[in-house]
Amino acid sequence: SRLALEAAALAGAVRGALGPRGGRVLLVRATGEAVLTRDGRRLLEALSLEPPTARMMAACACSYRAATGDGAKTFVVLLAGVLGGLCAVGSGLRRALQAFEVQVLERAVALGLRRHLLTALPGREAEAEAAALEALLEAYLAGRLGPGERRFLARLSSEYCCRCAPAAATLPQVLRLLGRRFAELHAAVVGLPVASSRVLPGLVLRRDFTTYSPAGGELRAVLVTEALRPALSAPSVEFVVGSEGQYQASLQWITRRTEALMKHLQNNSIKLLLSSVKQEEVVIYYAKLYDISVVECLSSEEVALICEITGVSPCAPFGDNMHGEISETAVATFCQPLLLGSKRCAHIGFTSVCAFQPHCLILCGPVDSVNEQHAAALQEAFIMLQQLFKAVEQREEYKADESQNLQVCDNPVCVQTDLEIPSNAILHIKEFSGTTEGDGSSRGVQKPHAKCEHLNAMHENCKSDSLVGSQKHHCTVALACSGKAGTACESLDVGKDLEKTCCNIVPLKHGKSCVSTAQNYSGSLIKAGSVLPVGGYFEVLLHYYIQYYAKQFQQSEVAVVSNIVADALLSIPKSLYGTTERNSFNKFYLRAINALRKNEPLPMNGKGLESVYCKYHLVIAVLHCVTELLSIDLIIGVKRPLQKAEDYDSENDF
Repeated sequence: SRLALEAAALAGAVRGALGPRGGRVLLVRATGEAVLTRDGRRLLEALSLEPPTARMMAACACSYRAATGDGAKTFVVLLAGVLGGLCAVGSGLRRALQAFEVQVLERAVALGLRRHLLTALPGREAEAEAAALEALLEAYLAGRLGPGERRFLARLSSEYCCRCAPAAATLPQVLRLLGRRFAELHAAVVGLPVASSRVLPGLVLRRDFTTYSPAGGELRAVLVTEALRPALSAPSVEFVVGSEGQYQASLQWITRRTEALMKHLQNNSIKLLLSSVKQEEVVIYYAKLYDISVVECLSSEEVALICEITGVSPCAPFGDNMHGEISETAVATFCQPLLLGSKRCAHIGFTSVCAFQPHCLILCGPVDSVNEQHAAALQEAFIMLQQLFKAVEQREEYKADESQNLQVCDNPVCVQTDLEIPSNAILHIKEFSGTTEGDGSSRGVQKPHAKCEHLNAMHENCKSDSLVGSQKHHCTVALACSGKAGTACESLDVGKDLEKTCCNIVPLKHGKSCVSTAQNYSGSLIKAGSVLPVGGYFEVLLHYYIQYYAKQFQQSEVAVVSNIVADALLSIPKSLYGTTERNSFNKFYLRAINALRKNEPLPMNGKGLESVYCKYHLVIAVLHCVTELLSIDLIIGVKRPLQKAEDYDSENDF
């Protein structure tokens, strides 16, 4: 009960900021700066939590958020629902959680949920790819930013992704780089409206040119991490000067060596010198004399990014080799100063040798804190998009159990179509296949309502031929399979007479979209690129199928846990619809369940997509967190001894 109370308190702290209609929370930093945010991770980290188990819950939510870029608030709400349900039925169900995951959850996803999934993987028209990314980004940003900001930034970041990855096959690699290097790939401008944000080609280094010499056409750049001015002696070697004349002669030698070095750079067509250290004045003087632009004091992260994009390594001091060719050079198409607000920066168009095509995102905002929130939200959005290209594989033991126990449908029909692309009303058909032992050969299209023994087998040996049609803008995944023609569900009880119903599963009614139905699930529990519309569809569908497939366990502990998790899943859409009109969740839930019973398109309440991979792993992560919490038998509080205060300690030390 204590765990349930702590989780409920955490959920109460974040529930008000959940979803697109959630409010913002005012946080005050240690510096006194006030920040308005809806970021779940920031909210949890700002809480002063005393109970160690509450800190563990917040840490698990933040760890999940760091791994997937999404779901900290949803994690806490679902965790509170599961712990509250377990508290209501009593203890002793910890071991049943793992059995539920293998025996019920995976079965509900494999045999029920995944037939409703859509795919947003790129690889088709560029317009459809950009629209799919924008739908995912807008839904993601809806929980973090205001309505006007999220729409504009979703379009901007979608454009940014498409420019950085012009080839769809390179998008996963580019997203990984964006997630790691976004701090160096964007620049913030204070005092301008958010609508002034834009995408610029090349990189913007947040350093001004120490000296700038205009150069037209392609130019070569060299990267150094050490001072180019020669030293009088090697490190740890003593250099003795006997007179003033010797000292002046040494300085003249250094000057001549520096001039020879810069002339050597000019002879190798080097027009840009990028340095991570501050160079001496004599180096800058001769660089300007020989028309070489210089940018100094680059951070180690900027140097690493340039090396990753261009494939070059920093050049070491040249020593006595002043006549050899310089091979480690990067190519740039342009090099020019750029004024961002009141700050001058270096704008360089590097030629990339990797999948990433260099572009920089310029984020504008009224104050620094707004730009920081937008940058953090976009960086985590790119981490979230990385999960889109991951699949969930089935357990080996589950595959064996599935092949032994599930009856195979004789003549299932699987008709799959794309959602309508905004610029093209033609629907495309994608192939769908189940995880079977069959030879995988393609079957002809059958008439609807083919005979089938059980719903459990509807995913077996199921493929489709091509079909073209608009069908009133419906996105359909129709697996026609019925035991008795004409039988229909008359009750809202979950799973009742589901085996007998005509199962033309039509998941979504969508007028305009950019995604297609998922295809070929052989060997995968969740295919890469699988998405669902936002607004509680994942939770309602998983709730529905968990309760149905849990009925075979009757009164066992697994059935109890199944009902608890199924009910806890509904706490998420309840929170989402809690800020809308009265009884809006009840109306949505009844419409969705009725649609599933009658095999009609699920109602669509808005636009936006979310990754099923992230949602599924959120459920798994919550179950694992609950298991760890329930395994705690004793908490021992250890008080740290007071440190002895010394006379020279200051107040800041305390």
